[in-house]
Amino acid sequence: MKQNIRWFFALIILLLFSFIPFIEASAAPQLDVKATAGYQNKIKYGEGLPLTITVVNSGDEFSGDLVIDYSESYAVGSAKAIPFTIGKGETKTLSLALPGLSDDMNYNTSYQMFYFYEGGWENGKDIAYKGSKNVKPSSFGPETIFFLTLTESADRLRAISTMKLSGMGGSQIIHLGQIKDYQFPTDKAAYDMANYLVIDEYVLADLDKEQQQAILDWIQTGGVVLVGASNNTSAELGLLSEQLPLTLNDERNTLRAESLTAFASNKEFTEDISFFGSKVNDNARVLMKSENKAVAAMRSIGSGAIIQTTFSLGDEPLSKQANYTFLLTEIIQKATGNPVNQMNQNYGQSLKEQMTYEVGQTNELFPSFQVSTPLMIGIVIIYIILVGPLLYFLLKRKDKREHAWWIIPTISIVASVAIFAYGAKDRLVRPQIQQVSLYKVQDDESLSGYYVESLLSNRSGDFTFESDEGTTMVASKRMNSFSGNSGGSVLNMSILQEQANKDQLTIRDVGYWSVSSVLGESLLKDAGKFVIDLTVESGIVRGTVKNEFPFALKDVAIWSGTKMIKLGDLGPNESLQVNEPIGAALLLPIGIPSNSQNMGYPMTTMKASDLPAERKNSLIRMSQMMGQQSTEPAIVAHTEDAIVPIKLTDSPAEMSAINVVYQSFTADTVFSGEFTLPASSLEIEVIPEDSSSYYDQTSESKFDWMMSNGAYSYDWKIPTNIPLDKVKWTELQLANTDTTSITVEIYNVSTKSFEEVNSGRFSIKENVNQYISGDGKVRFKVNKQASNGDDYTRLPELRLKGEVQK
Repeated sequence: MKQNIRWFFALIILLLFSFIPFIEASAAPQLDVKATAGYQNKIKYGEGLPLTITVVNSGDEFSGDLVIDYSESYAVGSAKAIPFTIGKGETKTLSLALPGLSDDMNYNTSYQMFYFYEGGWENGKDIAYKGSKNVKPSSFGPETIFFLTLTESADRLRAISTMKLSGMGGSQIIHLGQIKDYQFPTDKAAYDMANYLVIDEYVLADLDKEQQQAILDWIQTGGVVLVGASNNTSAELGLLSEQLPLTLNDERNTLRAESLTAFASNKEFTEDISFFGSKVNDNARVLMKSENKAVAAMRSIGSGAIIQTTFSLGDEPLSKQANYTFLLTEIIQKATGNPVNQMNQNYGQSLKEQMTYEVGQTNELFPSFQVSTPLMIGIVIIYIILVGPLLYFLLKRKDKREHAWWIIPTISIVASVAIFAYGAKDRLVRPQIQQVSLYKVQDDESLSGYYVESLLSNRSGDFTFESDEGTTMVASKRMNSFSGNSGGSVLNMSILQEQANKDQLTIRDVGYWSVSSVLGESLLKDAGKFVIDLTVESGIVRGTVKNEFPFALKDVAIWSGTKMIKLGDLGPNESLQVNEPIGAALLLPIGIPSNSQNMGYPMTTMKASDLPAERKNSLIRMSQMMGQQSTEPAIVAHTEDAIVPIKLTDSPAEMSAINVVYQSFTADTVFSGEFTLPASSLEIEVIPEDSSSYYDQTSESKFDWMMSNGAYSYDWKIPTNIPLDKVKWTELQLANTDTTSITVEIYNVSTKSFEEVNSGRFSIKENVNQYISGDGKVRFKVNKQASNGDDYTRLPELRLKGEVQK
């Protein structure tokens, strides 16, 4: 009987224990996830995008971290940890922004992008969930131009759908104003995939200030806004109204159809339109005018711009005109030259990905890696002599050969320790950091650019970086590309935690004496500028350059074409007197200097003393890949101060910084007598006659293009500092090295017709002025007809000779 009772209680206890997992499971959070990425499930590779995550919890409360495991690109990526709490029966929607999203995960159907860690990602429990494990958006390349619109009707802006900008390989138009219950982002990164935001009589002021500020921040870092006129433009645009290039008034004017035709590259308009009167605001540039009244203007904001018209973008009869698209194209390209992100030089790689290769691999070479080979050979020779014949004769002479058994190991240990100490003397006490950056000085005295910071660890484990607002962080995967992580997973490599004013990036499981890199964008507001007062006359540049930055600058130089005209060093608030020959009639737009473009990738055999110069040269080369194409020369210098607002929080580190800053400028140029304008001093513009034609600039050279067969307008613009009314043009030369696949015609301003250019070396010495318009433009028509289907095209180069009349 007692035995049966024991078995009965044992059974009860077993049954109770068997219900414990069920009880625990029923008490756990029950999460269901739905996620979407991009605009209408469309993203651009390597560019920022919106991400929406909706979580439904049918179980108990969850409190911990939501971790998003994703990569920006093949070589760049960090998981993102977000504090997240959701109660029982609650539904939460998170509207986030990612700085990019690689399509690596598309090749791994089992890839998990979202993780929930109860109690935090460091030591918390991974909670299972149902629903979306990842997102599968459609990814577009950098050649695709994205237009976001804010308008009451998509039909009002249908002209955008047929626009064909230089370097554009297709377009995507997202009408945000037509998306039901659309939540506008509060993070500028959500707009980064867009090239243009078009605002047509939309009340932006109704948005929250954080949502409006996100648009302003996007403009500051390169975004372009096109805004039309309305009866109450200033009140409608909220925070943007303070940055507009024009202030509209109640005056109404008429713009004739023939004027519209002239603005739109002679594409015919048949009806007049009305436009508002306006006052041009400070730091604005008029793009088009009629009878000295502004029709369109632009204002630079950081590295972006606001373009404003004094007519409505969507009102009839203009919106119904067949050639309206050409007018919009002309306005945008007059404002931005070629459109933002127009250079597709990176072979499908994102800019940060290019940074890891072009700049990162140089920055990851530390001087302490290099050990003197002769010294090591000398130590080995001395060791062999010491433990060999010298020790033998010494012990034999002292008759102490029986002590060799402990002397030889002791000498070996001492020698090994000495060699180790010599090689490790710079790596033992604290970690080392090498910082490089390339900043462009903007009109508002901000610095905008990119940086790479490489860490040489002095221990193994986790390392945490912290950055200030305006500076993003992401880890380079280049050093870990063969680590075996599949599907783009970076969860075990690095995790980013975003906070109100500071972000933290933790590099995980760093090896002993190994190198890791962090990189990103950086915007430094109110940083300072160069005060530049330079004049060019008779091939000599004279004047002053002042440093109004709070840090000292080294190797200040005038960057003209491929030359660096060295001026010296400048401390804060110091000035330099300039009196230097330039070997030309004017300063040229910046190009890759000859002393940096041919050095190629650094080799491990490079001397330690060469590394600082190569780090700087890699930044100069990168300036062209960053789309920093300019029509002006620049002042360039570098500082050895660590100006990038990022620091290692774990321990003090030895810092070596080379941060390059440059500022474009226009020098006063005094022309007298005869002079020559080389092709490098002139600005070009390429526009297809057929909007479906494919064309794209392929390299740093502005003459190398990929172009499908068809006709193209090929215009050259003379620099604005040339006194056109005082110049008699004496010769026009055109060199065409591709006579087999292209034919060329030149536009005669006097006869208003094109004339055939029938040779590879074409020259006009009589009546040259009749081929140059009053605003300094030389127009050509290029007809590409390659029988073999090869899209590569080398465009002709123009050279002008003139004489200033007294």
